Amino acid sequence: MEKIKWGIVGPGIIAHEFAHDFQFVEKGELIAVASRSSERGLAFAKKYKIPKVYNSYQDLYADEEIDAIYVATPHTFHLENSRNALMAGKAVLCEKPITINPAQLEELIKVSKETGGYLMEGMWTYFLPAIKKAQQWVEEGKIGRIKHLKSDFGYPVPFDPKGRMYNPELAGGALLDMGVYTIAMAWLFYKKDPKNIISLGRKASTGVDNDVTMLFEYEDALATLTTAFRCKLNNWTYIIGENGYIAIPDFWRAKECFLYEMENCVEHFIDPRKGFGFNFEIEAVNADLLGGKKESVIMPLHFSRKLQQHMAQVADQLMDPKKQEAAYS
Repeated sequence: MEKIKWGIVGPGIIAHEFAHDFQFVEKGELIAVASRSSERGLAFAKKYKIPKVYNSYQDLYADEEIDAIYVATPHTFHLENSRNALMAGKAVLCEKPITINPAQLEELIKVSKETGGYLMEGMWTYFLPAIKKAQQWVEEGKIGRIKHLKSDFGYPVPFDPKGRMYNPELAGGALLDMGVYTIAMAWLFYKKDPKNIISLGRKASTGVDNDVTMLFEYEDALATLTTAFRCKLNNWTYIIGENGYIAIPDFWRAKECFLYEMENCVEHFIDPRKGFGFNFEIEAVNADLLGGKKESVIMPLHFSRKLQQHMAQVADQLMDPKKQEAAYS
């Protein structure tokens, strides 16, 4: 069986979950990791039985045996790392958010077009069976037309001004780190731009947002989205229609979903997976590459554009109180 050979740039927390799930992947093989810390790179490779370890990202890009690279570095390095990998002829799966603003994304898309390379944002949630089941229920008309979507994602994050989450120089903040998932849910089930966005938020002493509530207004529907570093939120997504609703616990890593007709639960889907769920995303990329595709159908670059645009509108309001006030008028 032909397999796609992968390398990882940046052995951080998410990269550990990504690497762990290769044991459930049939058409891909993890063969290399690159870390600027030799100690971290060697420990990561030993844990996941990865044969090649590089202390230089560029050396990993130059490895002719590697087909695809997973970029798992901090947000501010996504553009540079993904661009360099594409220019080296590698397919790129870049962890969300793919860039920190729309302009960076356009630059990266331009590189992918010029090089003819494959580029996808790692919105792994879109590939999970429970999310796909929820989409199926909506498409089958099980809840009628969607009227409201509620999604929140928050965990208490201890304050560290130099840590990635709170450091503005590393594109810290709840919006880019967790809020992107809630905005991704709104886009997935509405697939259109809101006609109005209203955002309210709090900031840490470093200036990054640590508590954000967003209201997306559509022609005949609403989405209320919340993200926070200050407390644990419910972390569910609800898709609410005229005839019922769908509830998805811990939606960003969803393992189940519930279908309700008014107050009655009429169907319950459970994903029996053994891993974290990154294997579904990895296998989708493998299939794309083996099929000669340059872009994902499930997470196309058009979707990444929309997520970037919506996050930028929210961030703009949070930075400028006058724009926040104008959204109400």
